[in-house]
Amino acid sequence: MSQICALCETVSRLHERGIRVVLVSSGAVGAGMFRLGMTEKPKEVAKKQALAAVGQVHLMRYYEDIFNTIGIKCAQVLLTLENLSNRKQYVRARNTFSALFDMGAVPIVNENDTVAVEELRFGDNDTLSAQVAALVEAQWLFLLTDVDGLYTSNPNTDPNAKRIEVVENINELNVDVGGAGSSVGTGGMVTKLTAARIACAAGCKTIVCLSANLDSDVEAAVVEGKSVGTAFLPAKKAAKGKKKWLLAVPVQGEVAVNEAGAKAVLRGMPLLMSHVVKCNGDFRVQECVRVTDEEDNELAR
Repeated sequence: MSQICALCETVSRLHERGIRVVLVSSGAVGAGMFRLGMTEKPKEVAKKQALAAVGQVHLMRYYEDIFNTIGIKCAQVLLTLENLSNRKQYVRARNTFSALFDMGAVPIVNENDTVAVEELRFGDNDTLSAQVAALVEAQWLFLLTDVDGLYTSNPNTDPNAKRIEVVENINELNVDVGGAGSSVGTGGMVTKLTAARIACAAGCKTIVCLSANLDSDVEAAVVEGKSVGTAFLPAKKAAKGKKKWLLAVPVQGEVAVNEAGAKAVLRGMPLLMSHVVKCNGDFRVQECVRVTDEEDNELAR
């Protein structure tokens, strides 16, 4: 509860400055377990979804009570990857967020666990937050974790590990993130890097920082411009329009191309069958595929 209070107070101070904030929250299943007196998370999907349904009510009650005390309206937004991968639903979700901002409400987002199917799940809140950041065209994305940023190697095992303050191009990043970050929950440093790639591609500056310091770090970065955690700078040529929406579409396959094909793709030229050297997956017309070079470096989608 203390962490939720600190988070809400930080949002309140940003809100007073006219900064629009979206919260991506987790803990519905955990709240459901607590409410029903369960100590062990069930393995059955239906039971976990039922716990999410029980817990979501109480999780939102906490936010509603705290925000109401400090005079801020909040709203619940439940999403699935299927919502965002459908172009019409994506646009409607974007319009809903815009209307909530106009009403002065703080959207609190969670994955709609009660109906999400495994094939169309975000899987972790880091990815969900990156997709929402792209959807609302956010300037900042803060990924809160139990370490104070990204290190050159695992700081728990390597005494020579150093924190990286700024990553200018995330696609050129080469670090060991095995076992680092977020020991609790479904996220870890790997998922944070995946989320940062999505957000940076959408033109959003991403910061990985310590959750225990959120009440000082978030404002220090946004308001004062201070360096906190690890900052991933947005892509110089950020995706726009339908290309930004494409970041939310699940990848159904992969097409590898030769050197000539790679040059054609990067120049925006048509991709010919003679360029293709390998094809993986089972995909149909209007489904998303990754285009890679022969060394498995992603070139396009």
